[in-house]
Amino acid sequence: MRGRLGVTFPEHRDRRYFSLDGYRAILARALALDYRIVAFREFARPAGQPVMLLRHDLDGPLAGAHAMAELEAEAGVRATYFVQTAGDFYNLLSRASRAFLRRLAALGHEIGLHYEAQRYRDDAGAVGRDLRLLEDLAGQPVRSASQHIPVDDDPIEMERHVENEAYAPRFTQDPMTYISDSLMAWRDATPHDLLDRGASFQLLVHPETWIGGYRDMGEALRGMMAEEIEAVTARYRDVGAYYAALLGQRAERDRAFRARRARPR
Repeated sequence: MRGRLGVTFPEHRDRRYFSLDGYRAILARALALDYRIVAFREFARPAGQPVMLLRHDLDGPLAGAHAMAELEAEAGVRATYFVQTAGDFYNLLSRASRAFLRRLAALGHEIGLHYEAQRYRDDAGAVGRDLRLLEDLAGQPVRSASQHIPVDDDPIEMERHVENEAYAPRFTQDPMTYISDSLMAWRDATPHDLLDRGASFQLLVHPETWIGGYRDMGEALRGMMAEEIEAVTARYRDVGAYYAALLGQRAERDRAFRARRARPR
């Protein structure tokens, strides 16, 4: 499908995926099969009971992550949410983002660092600063990290800074398997394929593509773009109304200001 983005993406065919109902069904089936569903900070190598290591990389707007975190908590499941400190789609320091991090922590989810390796090659001290910032905002230690868009050259030695790097062999190689919904296109297997086999696996889910009933990545991007435009429009509309109210109150506010300044100190 070619849209305003001018790019064609393959449409996913299996309707068990890319909806909140589909995601809820994956968790319910794993629990029914006696899987141990864990965040990175709780991970232990499989020993008899199969393991689903549950991870979310927050690359886009946070609305999907809000919904997914609540859904998981209702199911009694905890995941690791990897958050960017310098991403393009959300401001981690905004009031809404800070409230979201506090809510994640209150629900019992782990908060980890989602990073671009190039950022740390250019500035070696940025790792520590980003970790301290995220710990301060999350109110919990940051023990895990995942790289955004892995690169082919030398990786950052992130395990010097955190206990768990998401692509480390113990999380991705036998007896574990790694799968991702990246670009809404499963590669070697789907979650239900691995549940069929009773395999232990790390599952990476990008929440923003699971909340809109999207058919492909192009549609998801168009949906996220429309939501972001509406959010920005609403924010400017609210600011405009607030400024208009201030102007209407200006004479009264100015009188009150001058009266305060005139009081003896």
